[in-house]
Amino acid sequence: MSQPRTIFEKSAALQTTERTVNLPPRLEGGLPVLGHGLAFNKNPVALMTKARELHGDLCTIALPATDGIIMTGVKAQEKFFRMSDEDISQAEAYRLMTPIFGKGLAYDAPQPIMREQLGFFHDALRETRMRSYAMGFIEEAENYFGAWDDDGTVDMYDVGNSLTIYTSSRSLLGKQFRDQLSGEFAKLYQDMEGALSPLAFMAPNLPIPAHRRRDRARVRMVELITDIVEHRRTSGYEGDDMLQSLMDASYKDGRKLSEDEITGLLLTIMFAGHHTSGVTFSWMGILLAQNPAWAAELLAEQNALLGDRSDLTLEDLRAMPKLEATVKETLRMYPPIIVMMRKVINDFSFGGYDIPHGSMVFASPAVSHYIEDIFPNPTVFDPTRFLAPTNADKKNPMGWIPFGAGRHRCMGIVFAQLQLRALWSHLLRNFEFETVPGDIYEPDYSRLLVGPRHPCRLRFRRRRDKRSFAAA
Repeated sequence: MSQPRTIFEKSAALQTTERTVNLPPRLEGGLPVLGHGLAFNKNPVALMTKARELHGDLCTIALPATDGIIMTGVKAQEKFFRMSDEDISQAEAYRLMTPIFGKGLAYDAPQPIMREQLGFFHDALRETRMRSYAMGFIEEAENYFGAWDDDGTVDMYDVGNSLTIYTSSRSLLGKQFRDQLSGEFAKLYQDMEGALSPLAFMAPNLPIPAHRRRDRARVRMVELITDIVEHRRTSGYEGDDMLQSLMDASYKDGRKLSEDEITGLLLTIMFAGHHTSGVTFSWMGILLAQNPAWAAELLAEQNALLGDRSDLTLEDLRAMPKLEATVKETLRMYPPIIVMMRKVINDFSFGGYDIPHGSMVFASPAVSHYIEDIFPNPTVFDPTRFLAPTNADKKNPMGWIPFGAGRHRCMGIVFAQLQLRALWSHLLRNFEFETVPGDIYEPDYSRLLVGPRHPCRLRFRRRRDKRSFAAA
């Protein structure tokens, strides 16, 4: 057996004594101790793309104290998403979320309990609730954009985050909470999200200011939700929101959820959907402003569907294939979650290589979505690739992975896409957008969930003729 060349190879060798570990090809470069960690932190997509270009579907990178195995391409991603929770662990990879979600919740819960907890959301996403959420999305869009001037300039990243806070808090906790406390809710959410950083991956409980703000925010969030729960139980009021679904839910042993558990699970679905929808909203505005001919196609679809009607229904939102395809193409080009990770619990082999326990494995939507064999001309904005007969997402379910894949595919995918269709249906019928000369629209990798870099400004103009795309 050859002598290990780096401390990372030495670590792997110590863990696998008396046998040869045939790791996937190792990416060149890296620093002592830190390995490729700094490059990964600065621009993970560039690093993972380089790894694929040089070494194909499997590539090893050196990270502090361990190795990372990047798995790209349909077969490798299928392996990643279909492996059992006993062999590769989400929980071990996402310990930074435990202070936010809470002990014994989501990733911190044993697998059987986690499956029960996630199952509670199925009731929250049933048809009658989805109809209520859709009406809330539509009303929020009308109120928010109705207050805009006839023309002006807005930062679409800020608009997306603000608006999805309103829609999310309303769907999670009801209209009364949204009307009274959405400002405080937004600040608390911001303080919790602000603690998500590369440092939090390594030391989620380090006593730094960002972590202290996170912990105070969660305490206050529990207080707010406990007040709502107590009011509903004493008054007999039943909401048509996710909170009510969790209040009504029980574990298999008959135990009801505590207020702390309810809060943690609401935060779980909030973190899964809010920021994802907010940044996708902003990227969608940029892409439509850059592609006015396709925006005209979307307006024509709206006019053909609605005619002279201004009221929208859930059925309308489900009958917009071009708008739905636009959401999917936006998520393909700019997935908010650029990397998904697991920690290897049990050694496994794939593609002729050994993947040892203790290492990390990565799948990357941001890399997968630009593989030519899966998506021809990947740098071109082309929503028609998601229309029949192509249906790129259905033909490549392990290639189009903005929400993950397999049994861990995000259950909020329908909720998120419905929300975006509601918001953009209103905007398409009422406004035109243009990019701002001199502004550069590119991803900002300083955030854990990747959106456009500030400023992310667009010029808007209210339509005088809602059936015409041409400027007056």
